[in-house]
Amino acid sequence: MSLLLEELSWTDVQRLIEGGKRTAIVMTASMEQHGPHLPTMTDTAIGYAVGLRVAEKLGDALLAPVIRPGCSDHHLAFPGTLSIPEPVFIETVVGCVRSLVPHGFTRFVLLSSHGGNFAALEKAANGLRAEFGPKGVTIVDFAGREALKETMAAMIGAAAKFGRPQDVDAIHADVTETSVLLARHGHLVKMDRLEIGKMGRIDLDELLAKGLRAITPNGILGDPHGATAEIGEAVVEALAERIAVAVR
Repeated sequence: MSLLLEELSWTDVQRLIEGGKRTAIVMTASMEQHGPHLPTMTDTAIGYAVGLRVAEKLGDALLAPVIRPGCSDHHLAFPGTLSIPEPVFIETVVGCVRSLVPHGFTRFVLLSSHGGNFAALEKAANGLRAEFGPKGVTIVDFAGREALKETMAAMIGAAAKFGRPQDVDAIHADVTETSVLLARHGHLVKMDRLEIGKMGRIDLDELLAKGLRAITPNGILGDPHGATAEIGEAVVEALAERIAVAVR
């Protein structure tokens, strides 16, 4: 039976909860530019791939519908990007958890496949712990600045094993993300439009304050050249394993 909540009937969900699947994974993503070669749903696609793999690894989990748009104000200079205010994002995450608690889920894992959500997701997690901790519900999050750094490190490390290291402090539409899309939605990747993006040192605070277009005119951080579906599967596995270990 599917581990995607959106593919199940309510009776399926009830049966799975009664059978022990009491962990709900709440993955947050975005709808934003990813350079000239990737679709705006890139982070959403990665969210589904990684979230489902985490659910499989945990064994007692279902993946809720991936939440998007996210907090993407720093991408708004590029056409097609959607963004919601941080309070709206937080309330959306909280609303999902509040909806599912009465159904019998006792643990929630809050994740993000979009870097701009990590700070807001940490705030949502803290609020949810205060609200539901006394009721016996566990809230686990992989969020905040350090988790974002670990996420990028896991992705870059996976690509480096294939000889495609990224000499950049933050990745976006690079070889790792391009590879995941090749593995999962290859028909949406425009390989004839690959361009090298901003390389080297990047100040994340400056990036968020000035917006991505001021840092990289083509919207890319890193280099997408050399992307393959094989690298994409390795990136999904490495990231899901890192998250699963943290959750356990």
